[in-house]
Amino acid sequence: MGKTNIYAQRPIYFAKKQNSMIHPLVVAAFVLTSVCLVAAFPANRRWQALLISSLVFYYTIVGAKLLVMLALAFIIYSVSFKVKDRIHKLWWVVLLLLVPLLIAKSTEKGHHFIQYTHYLIMPQKNWHWSWWFQVIGLSYFSFNGISYLIDIKRKYIVPEKNFFLLLLYLLYFPTVFSGPLHRAKYLFAQFKQVKITNESISHGLRLMLWGLFKQIVIAQRLYVFLQNLLASPISGGYYLLLGLVFFLYLYCNFSAFVDFFQGVSQLFNVRLKDNFNHRIYLASSRQTFWQGWHKTLNEWFRDYFFFVVVKYDKKRRYTNAILLLTFLLIAVWHGFNYSLLLWGTMNGLWIILEKKVPFGKWAYPKLRKVMGVVYHLMLSSILALVFISPDIQALIQQALNTDAYFPWQVMAGQKANLVIIMLAFGMMDYHNGQAKKQRFDDYLQGKSLWQRWFIYFKLTLCILALGKGLIIDNYYIQF
Repeated sequence: MGKTNIYAQRPIYFAKKQNSMIHPLVVAAFVLTSVCLVAAFPANRRWQALLISSLVFYYTIVGAKLLVMLALAFIIYSVSFKVKDRIHKLWWVVLLLLVPLLIAKSTEKGHHFIQYTHYLIMPQKNWHWSWWFQVIGLSYFSFNGISYLIDIKRKYIVPEKNFFLLLLYLLYFPTVFSGPLHRAKYLFAQFKQVKITNESISHGLRLMLWGLFKQIVIAQRLYVFLQNLLASPISGGYYLLLGLVFFLYLYCNFSAFVDFFQGVSQLFNVRLKDNFNHRIYLASSRQTFWQGWHKTLNEWFRDYFFFVVVKYDKKRRYTNAILLLTFLLIAVWHGFNYSLLLWGTMNGLWIILEKKVPFGKWAYPKLRKVMGVVYHLMLSSILALVFISPDIQALIQQALNTDAYFPWQVMAGQKANLVIIMLAFGMMDYHNGQAKKQRFDDYLQGKSLWQRWFIYFKLTLCILALGKGLIIDNYYIQF
């Protein structure tokens, strides 16, 4: 059987991507400007400075498409008062808000992994009407808007009378690239208490440093290794290595961006939610994994879809079917293609199977934990391959190739890179383990002064000496 590379295809109508690539120094300059702007405003109007920064930030990324977001924000604002008074049926409004997102997802060209690994995006010109809906952050914007309206309908909150405060909630710039999703009630109160203090700056800079370390030292080196594996004729059972590397890369890349922009937000004394549990890559079951991976997205689907539908299943006959449908919707959130639909189906069936088979009740808990981690990493590697594969049939052929090939040459050429990855990953894992359920900045706060400065020095030295380039990239910005 021939060894073919299923990732070698290149859609010919794509251009080089730019919007997902960020230079830390550019972000630092923008953040510093925003800090100065916020400090210049009176205490009761500092949220307005954040809104100005958010609008400027978003415009530099999407340009004229910002008009689409402003129009949607105005619709959300106008409808919120009618939803409160029950003048409009809420589900009509939800469908209306989902239309731009559905258009964006259904008109995407090419596979997300092919676009990312070949540095491709949609051409930056108005060549098709759907171009107006290909907006970075549209998913987070839409889901936050829907949750805002549903919470009003449920009488958890009242409609915000100030349109510009609602606009800040929908376009808050630290959440543009990778979330997390937030309930309006959680952020509105904090926006009204924006301030810059020594403590907020200290906590913010810690998170930004931690995010840079994970991204520049670990994630980008994992990406280099991933690219070398992609270029090799790796096949057979060894193909799982490709899935495992992508799985670890995605965690480091995605969580690093969340950490970094949590830090940016913390500078203004606005605490964003955590999106990952520490050491979630060592989960021993799929249920545990989904409780700690992309938490705010999963909570959104749980609260605004699963719980809404399952309450009609009084006898719990269709709970598993509803769970499976939930994961199919999570897959569609990522994009419309067969690979992602299969990925969503496999996730749902995996969790249903774990609910049927009580792995957690097996004897020897320590051994069970170790075996659970191994079992989860192996199956996660398979699902990662499905997630990134544009051609499932070709994936199966390569994975089942009896003429298995292990890329020894790649491993030899990447020896130094792999040593750095393992040492840096071990350092990250150590601090994640020590932090337990604390956020990294709070974890450092509990250390003595000399311990904190030693960690600052260690992370900074690693970034400067072992970092792989200063231009950093965000995989999840595609979704």
